[in-house]
Amino acid sequence: KILIMRLSTISIISSLIITGTITAIFIYQLQPPLADQRAEISIDVPQKLSFTEISEKLDQFGLIRSKMAFKIYSLITGRAHRFKPGKYFFPPADKSELSTPKLTKILVRGPKEIPIIIYPGMTLKEIDERLTNSGIIQKNELINISNDKLNSLKDEYSFLGRANLLEGFLFPDTYYFFPVTNPNLVVKKILDNFELKALPFLKNNDNILNTLILASLLEKEIPDNDEMKIVAGILEKRLSAGMPLQIDATIVYIKCNGRFSNCPALSKKDYKIDSPYNTYFYPGMPIAPISNPSLETIRAVMEPIKTDYWYYLSDPETKKTIFSKTLEEHNKNRVLYLQ
Repeated sequence: KILIMRLSTISIISSLIITGTITAIFIYQLQPPLADQRAEISIDVPQKLSFTEISEKLDQFGLIRSKMAFKIYSLITGRAHRFKPGKYFFPPADKSELSTPKLTKILVRGPKEIPIIIYPGMTLKEIDERLTNSGIIQKNELINISNDKLNSLKDEYSFLGRANLLEGFLFPDTYYFFPVTNPNLVVKKILDNFELKALPFLKNNDNILNTLILASLLEKEIPDNDEMKIVAGILEKRLSAGMPLQIDATIVYIKCNGRFSNCPALSKKDYKIDSPYNTYFYPGMPIAPISNPSLETIRAVMEPIKTDYWYYLSDPETKKTIFSKTLEEHNKNRVLYLQ
C-alpha cells in the first residue's frame, strides 16, 4: 500500500509538472514575437478571409510567436470567428507589446478610424494622395470618381450642378475614415459635410460653381481674410470689364498638373501654356476650381469690398497684399517688391 501511495504521489506530481510545463510553454507562445520589428506593418484582412488564412498571414508577417498557440487561444476564447475585415496598422513601437491576447482583441474590435485633415487650398490630387498614403483608398480612386461617377452623385447632391469634377467641393475639415474604405463612402462623407457647413451660405447663390471657382483662386493667392474681400471686389470688376483675371495660381495649377505642393517656380514660358485654366490667355474664369476653399474664403467671395483698385501683388517677405489703382502704379510695385 505504501508503495502504491508513493507511486500515486509520484504520478500526480509528474502530471502536475507536465501540465505546468505545457501551460508555461503555451503562455510563452502567447507572448509578443521575439523578432525586432523596426518598420510599420500593415495587413489587409479581406472580407472572406478564413480564420486559418488570417492566422497564416499574421504568422507570415511575424506578428505571432506560434500559429498553433494563436489558433488554440482564439478558439477557446471564442474570438476566432469574430475577427473584423479591414486594414490594420501596427507601428514599430507596438510590436514588442503585441501579445496574442492583445492581438485577438484588436482583430475583434476592428481597424481604428484614421484622422485625415483636408487643409484649405488642398487640391483634389493632393487629397487623393493623402488618403492613399493613409491606407484609406487606393491611388487615384478619388480622382476616378470625379471622372466616372459624378453624374450619379449629382442625383443625390444637386449643388454639384454643372461641375465636371469634385475640385472645390471637398470641404476642408478633419475627417475620420476606416482603412480601406469604399471611395464612394469617402466622397459622400465629405459632400455631406459640405452640404452641412458650406451650402447654407451658398443656397441663395445663383451659381455655386462660380463662387467656388473664385474662392479657390483667393485661397491660393491671398492669406489674409480682409484682403481677400478686397481682391474679390477686384476680380468682380475685371470680370465685368472683360479683363483677364491674370491669376498666377492658375498657372501653377497647370504647370504641376493639379498640384501646388513641391511645384517649381514659374518661368516666363509657363504663362504661355494653352489651357482653359490659363487666366492670362483667356478672359473670364477658369473652367473649374483650382483648390478646395475654406468657409471663410467662400464668405469673402460673397462679401466683396468695392474699391478703386484694379491690381494687386503679394510681398514675398511680409505676405501682405499690395494694391494698385493703375497699371503704371502696379508696374512700379512689381519692381519695388518682386525684383
